[in-house]
Amino acid sequence: MRVIVVGRFDGVHRGHQALLSQGRDLARREGLSLCAYTFPPKGEALLPLPAKLRLLERLCDEVIVRPWEEVEEMTPEEFVQTELVEGLAVRWVVCGPNHRFGKGASGDVALLRALGRKHGFSVQVVEPLTEDGELISSRSIRALVREGRVEEAAALLGRPHVLFGRRVSGAGLGSELGFPTVNLSPWPGLVPPRPGVYAAWAHWEAGGGPALFYRGSRPTFPHLPPSWELHFLSPPQPEPQGELEVALYAFIRPEARFATPAELTAAMERDLARAKELLSRLPPPPRLVVSPGRTS
Repeated sequence: MRVIVVGRFDGVHRGHQALLSQGRDLARREGLSLCAYTFPPKGEALLPLPAKLRLLERLCDEVIVRPWEEVEEMTPEEFVQTELVEGLAVRWVVCGPNHRFGKGASGDVALLRALGRKHGFSVQVVEPLTEDGELISSRSIRALVREGRVEEAAALLGRPHVLFGRRVSGAGLGSELGFPTVNLSPWPGLVPPRPGVYAAWAHWEAGGGPALFYRGSRPTFPHLPPSWELHFLSPPQPEPQGELEVALYAFIRPEARFATPAELTAAMERDLARAKELLSRLPPPPRLVVSPGRTS
């Protein structure tokens, strides 16, 4: 028998954490296990699936991932009977007051309670978590990331927002400018942060360190393709390889076109000084995953 929390859990933000905490308290009181029932990312997401699972596994006894296409045509009644009752032996469902389920999101909490009475499970409704009077939601966090407001996003996530990418060869421009960089191919499907320069911290399998992160079209060099890249505040040891996860601490400036490479270099010197100032006051972020196991 299980206490089950159903959701996309994109970002596993503070609101999700509070919901799952209530579920864990209930599971302990009832002598049951806590199960998070979720789906792979759909559309632009805050986290790749392996990172989301790692975070959920820290909060639950069990995590079930169901491909969306296998359940999207189920009516609310079919979903509850097939997935929760027959599939997972549900005893309690924990959800927010606006929880929707079933084909076309046609099921609501009132229907869930009625189905609970029919099938012998109970429903606990948890009030959603707010910050400064605003609901904490994955949608609002995705919007903050797109706007470069990563410090506000971190306050809602309960940790810095993290990007994932694989190291790839670059054009060598950073080394020519005196700022060698590690170029990244971003994990497909992640919400892109606002183009510009950020104070960041990168982890890879064998190490980690503070860095400047840049995402943009490189307008000073329009013949080059857009890039995601890192310049470490000190030479990284060992050399980063494979997959990296990049925690964004603060937005430093938007991207800009400079008249000469020398002007760009001067701006990067200022970026570096600002990043050192910011990161000297902050602890390294926790590593989410060593490698998110890219499949595409």
